[in-house]
Amino acid sequence: MNEYVSVVMPCYNDGKYIKEAIDSVKAQTYPFVELIIVDDGSDDRELLASLKALAEEDGIRVLYADHGGPAAARNKGIEAAKGRYILPLDSDDKIAPTYIEKAVKAYEEHENVGIVYCKAELFGERSGPWDLGDFSIGRMLVRGQIFVTSLFSKADWQAVGGFSEELKAGIEDYDFWLSLLELGREVYQIDEVLFFYRQKPVSRNTEFAQDSEAVADVNAFIFEKHKALYDAHIHEYVDELRKEVAWLEQENNAMRKSLSFISKLSRIPFVHKLSVWAKEKLK
Repeated sequence: MNEYVSVVMPCYNDGKYIKEAIDSVKAQTYPFVELIIVDDGSDDRELLASLKALAEEDGIRVLYADHGGPAAARNKGIEAAKGRYILPLDSDDKIAPTYIEKAVKAYEEHENVGIVYCKAELFGERSGPWDLGDFSIGRMLVRGQIFVTSLFSKADWQAVGGFSEELKAGIEDYDFWLSLLELGREVYQIDEVLFFYRQKPVSRNTEFAQDSEAVADVNAFIFEKHKALYDAHIHEYVDELRKEVAWLEQENNAMRKSLSFISKLSRIPFVHKLSVWAKEKLK
């Protein structure tokens, strides 16, 4: 087990937490690790000075790019990576010291695996387990279950054309994982908390989640792009949708509120189109 792993860390004007992220990479028990930090067009002088100093350390490379978003920054870093394996890590998150060692071992011991991830915890503004549920293809098609800090091969990244730079608003990692599943790759989850996802009052993900129009547009893009995968797993997908609707009903205090929410949801063009497609497939 002596394959290089390239940790790719995009950074944009958010230097407050980057030292913690970098220290978590430096603490890895796996010996063959390079860290590539990609500055995504920052104008924070203090951060830029810090990056300049980091570039002089062994095992750390700093690349600079125009502000194109996380997908473009990750692609730039992966293109330059020398590792067989890639592990993205955002500059405000952290990994446990044994994550890379255990992820590489799992990848190499399980035939046809293309994605290795782990259990996770939240920290920062909120803390506790980040329960995304056990992986299944049905759940994955309904909502993302795999966070971006997961191990994959550079060869597979090349095969699918990298992270989609069209998805500037969010969930480009979800799109990427679906692309790897379309290659026929399997998923393995390490049954241990090895990733720590920072919660902040405002983040790119929270802003995206609050923009219903952007969410609908991105979901429509993903559905059209990966329609063959949805077709191939229509029954698992619909079963999971039924569970999702049941959960929505339980979350509301009254059935009237639940039906009102579902009614509003169905007015989103993508959701309506999806329901029509599912009914046709199940005939």
